[in-house]
Amino acid sequence: MAAQDTLRVDVEEKKAAEDANKEPPKRLIKIVNGKNEPAFQLKIVPEHLIFKYCSPVPGFATFTIINTKSDRQAFKVKSHDNEWYRAKPSVGFIKAGEKVHVRVMYLNPNQQPPPPEQHTKHVVVFHVSAGNAKTYKEAFAKKPDGIHHYYCNHLVEMQQVVDDNETDKKN
Repeated sequence: MAAQDTLRVDVEEKKAAEDANKEPPKRLIKIVNGKNEPAFQLKIVPEHLIFKYCSPVPGFATFTIINTKSDRQAFKVKSHDNEWYRAKPSVGFIKAGEKVHVRVMYLNPNQQPPPPEQHTKHVVVFHVSAGNAKTYKEAFAKKPDGIHHYYCNHLVEMQQVVDDNETDKKN
């Protein structure tokens, strides 16, 4: 019985030492809507957009829009910089109670996160009641019903993808 307690204490001490050596977690930035911007009225998950990297593909982040309204909604995803950020799908319709998953890619040829002091880009999600609109342009002919700003937070650590073929060649 005493051995188990000692083992647990050793594990807890090791974990405490590891936590002390870690850098404090990066604070995620959230952009608040301006005075004339309506609050986003649909459910959007997650609250923060965090770009992750898997070599050799571009950085990516995903979010989900859930239509909590009783009518069909149109959505549009715009980027502060279309050369570096692309969303798929970038426009569309969501029926009542349905959801859509959106993937935003960070197209950096160097496959490195941007330096924090130089990067202030963001992605904006708009929604509007679509009614009987046949196209998203027709739906967005009026002002949006809601706007959500995502600051582009980047996960600094690169997640390495191991190629099984390369591993087999070495062995």
